[in-house]
This record gives sequence, structure tokens and C-alpha cells, in this order.
Amino acid sequence: MKCKNCGAEVGSEYRLCPYCRSEMEYPNTPKAQPIIINNYVNASAQNNYHSAPVYAVQQRSNKNRIVALILCVFLGVLGGHCFYAGKIGTGILYLFTGGLFCIGWIYDVIKIASGTYRDANGLPVV
Repeated sequence: MKCKNCGAEVGSEYRLCPYCRSEMEYPNTPKAQPIIINNYVNASAQNNYHSAPVYAVQQRSNKNRIVALILCVFLGVLGGHCFYAGKIGTGILYLFTGGLFCIGWIYDVIKIASGTYRDANGLPVV
């Protein structure tokens, strides 16, 4: 199937075009709303539900990125941000090695500032 917006060839299992993110139009759209998880239409579950579509919700940490960044800048060599994010083992390692000899500390400052730092549960700190 071709995308109406960018003309790219897209498989019929996609609800949104992976290239331009526009909504695909299918000739025989069923009355039931499909369940969309990560831009993939789940055809087996779509026949069971006739209500509003269910979208995948990206979970995030309950930790604040600004707090983690401030702790990292001022107490990063001692592992303050690691303890805050729940990474106790990494915090102890940073405490005894001086933030992995300041290399790990600088790496974590960059990761937190860019928004790619994750807590102990693997959820992004935002």
C-alpha cells in the first residue's frame, strides 16, 4: 500500500506511515477501532474490542531530571544522582572510585542533560 502523503510503499499492518507519520487510509476499514501498539495494528485483538483505540503509553520514572542533573553536577563524583535514581550499586561504585575517576561522572552529566538517563527500573528520567 502506498502512503498518500509521501508515496512510500508501506505494509498493510501499519496505521501510520513510518516515514512521514501520516495516517494511512485503507479501502475496507472495519467499524471496530484497531488497537495500536508501537505503530503496529494488532489484528487479533482488534476483533474483540469495539470501543475506542488503546494506545501504548510510554512509562517514565517518577524521578525529576532537573534534580538528577543538579545532584550529578554537585555530588556526581560521590554518586548522589545514582542513589537518587535508585541505582544503589552504581552509587557505591561511584562513591569509592570518585565517579569512576570522573569519566563516569562526566558521562552521566551528558546522559542526564540529554534526557537518556534511566533509573534503576530502566525507565527514562524526565
